Amino acid sequence: MSEQATEAAVVPAPPTPSDGPGAARPRRTGRVATVVLVVLAVVVGAAVARVDTWWPTLTATTTRGTVGDVVTAGPLRVRVDDVRTGTLLEDGFDTLTTDGVWVAVDLAVSGTTREAAVESIELRDAEGRDHEASHRVSNAMLSAFVDPDVPEAWTVVVEVPARALEGDVVLRVLTEHQDADIDRPQAIAEIDLGRVEPPSDGDTVEVLAPALVPGGWAG
Repeated sequence: MSEQATEAAVVPAPPTPSDGPGAARPRRTGRVATVVLVVLAVVVGAAVARVDTWWPTLTATTTRGTVGDVVTAGPLRVRVDDVRTGTLLEDGFDTLTTDGVWVAVDLAVSGTTREAAVESIELRDAEGRDHEASHRVSNAMLSAFVDPDVPEAWTVVVEVPARALEGDVVLRVLTEHQDADIDRPQAIAEIDLGRVEPPSDGDTVEVLAPALVPGGWAG
């Protein structure tokens, strides 16, 4: 083959993308992407820094009182009228025994400016242990709604070990969960019951049926 034929057979290779006029575009796109990521990081960082301002973590508010006081806690008013103990419990349906102590707290509850409900009730002993209202008893008024300033009297029953009465105890009334929202924290009423006398063997407590308080809070 002649030299002319050989030179004719050599075809130049097509230019690679890096050789063409658009060679700088990938680098420019990469810089734009980097800038976008940096901006996003700054925005996200600012949002995280302000999340506690936008959605604050609310802590429960607590109002304290003693037996006989009308304690206002958020949407509820609560008054403890009496505390009774026994080793036997008459709940209107059956006689219940216990290896500990039945503590029956007679109280009155109403709403403040609207109907409201008690979410839960517990006794806190001197060691800081909380004992919830017994699930062995109906405790029918728990989570039942009460009208504003029309107090209803009823009995809440808590079953505690005997050691829970070795010091002062506090009744804690927690308001409905709907009260614990972004606008207002859950409210708690704490009523100091002092030293509650333990029962003698065979002492019986009875659960009072719910009833309106004659004369309301002024009665």
